[in-house]
Amino acid sequence: MTEPVAAPKKKIVLKRAAGSSSSNELPPCKIKVEFIDNDSNISSSTSIKSGSSLCVNQMATVQSAKYMTIVDQESTIDIKRVIEMTLNLGNTELSYQPGDYISVFAPNTHNHVISLIKRLSLDENKLIKIESIDKTFELPNHLKKVNENFNNNKSSTIYNVLRDLVDITGIPSKKLLKLLSENSSDSNDKLELNKLSSIEGKEEYAQMINNRVTLLCLLDKYKSSNPPFNHLLELINPLAPRDYSISSSPLSMEKGTLSFVFSVVDFKLSSTPSQRILGHCTSWLEKTGIQNNKLSSNLEDSLNNLNIESSSSSSSSSSSNEIRIPFILKPSPHFHLPPVDQLNRPIIMIGPGTGVAPFIGFLQHLSKTTTTTSNPKTWLFFGCRSEKRDFLYKDTLESMLKDNTLTKLITAFSRELDTENNNNNNNNTAIEPTCGYVQEKMIEHSKQLFDMVVNQNAFIYICGDAKGMAVGVRNSFIDIVKQELNCDEKQATDIFTNWIKEKRYILDVWS
Repeated sequence: MTEPVAAPKKKIVLKRAAGSSSSNELPPCKIKVEFIDNDSNISSSTSIKSGSSLCVNQMATVQSAKYMTIVDQESTIDIKRVIEMTLNLGNTELSYQPGDYISVFAPNTHNHVISLIKRLSLDENKLIKIESIDKTFELPNHLKKVNENFNNNKSSTIYNVLRDLVDITGIPSKKLLKLLSENSSDSNDKLELNKLSSIEGKEEYAQMINNRVTLLCLLDKYKSSNPPFNHLLELINPLAPRDYSISSSPLSMEKGTLSFVFSVVDFKLSSTPSQRILGHCTSWLEKTGIQNNKLSSNLEDSLNNLNIESSSSSSSSSSSNEIRIPFILKPSPHFHLPPVDQLNRPIIMIGPGTGVAPFIGFLQHLSKTTTTTSNPKTWLFFGCRSEKRDFLYKDTLESMLKDNTLTKLITAFSRELDTENNNNNNNNTAIEPTCGYVQEKMIEHSKQLFDMVVNQNAFIYICGDAKGMAVGVRNSFIDIVKQELNCDEKQATDIFTNWIKEKRYILDVWS
């Protein structure tokens, strides 16, 4: 059985309709789907191997991939699988800066797509075109792509549309639940689905989300529901790309290549421990690395047992069986190194876990653009669970310390410290390995941080978790100002806020 994928987090917003406490009428369908016979007889299996995606034209190949963490199934410390992947973009003219992103358009899995097609009694090879039948309604971008691909003689089959463009494993919206209800012939199915779609069913809806219930789960449970394809296509959310910070500098890579790092989403539901939830994009990238023979470890057998499907755009080129990755490069609006004329000011980087990724690119770039005499002062705070098992880029960072690209590395390990290895590093004062969290380590360097930020106008970059780490780092900086200036909370907060206004406190965080 195919493992469910982790749905993107979604805030539940419940609104009462005007004039009624329980009105949740479903608006009429605004689109028309035209089904067209596929004269070329392109099968779904052929289109999978066509080396294309309906989302984007740019396709990368995996040049190399490696696990960066050591996962021990017997350990009490939960260590995530973290992978560094290097891509050949297939275009040497593409450019990026350290701090930019690669957006990956992972497809839905073959089994999910085929299961939905069979449940809806559709022909996977039928071509489709879509038009708006409401003058006030403009087709959303992902549905416009159906027509664009059709007009460009690409295979806009039902299979490819469901594979590439819509989020068939995401959180079902209230409108989608209402559609299923209105198209159920069984009265109990109709009542249950209608309650889920209403304000009165908010607790059941919240529980449904917690249990990662998908459209396929609902159609399997409520077998009398047969929603029309056009209305279903209108209401399913678009399949969103996932953004990953680039962890390389173009100056340190071959033209047309880049690296990025990701943590594989893979966890068990607390409500049903037997059910394993896999990240939509990260599990596909991991399987892509394995199937392309670029990623290997003793984990491979256990990963294959998880049945992480490749699908898609699991697209391979005609000249090889390599799965290619649909992508675009996405410039960061703000998260870049300071201008060259300001590199005489210190750079403080705080990036636990995979949040360290853009800073590897920063430091690689500095190593190629500055000399040993013109290097800025660079501090990096890095944290993870175990020094032995998930200290990302350890050898790279230690090498950067030796050539003075990195001035100081402060590490915080929340679960496990490698005491044996630390005994060998006692003479290196640039490395400070200790247990705890990065925000705690900042307080231990209160005077130096205050001097760099207040007196030397340092730039501060934070990358990683928005809720826990970023809030903790903010509070630590405010505490440092209070401590060093002996001032109250408001004064310290005002000083901190001014750093943001001066664009010296720069965030790249996610929740």
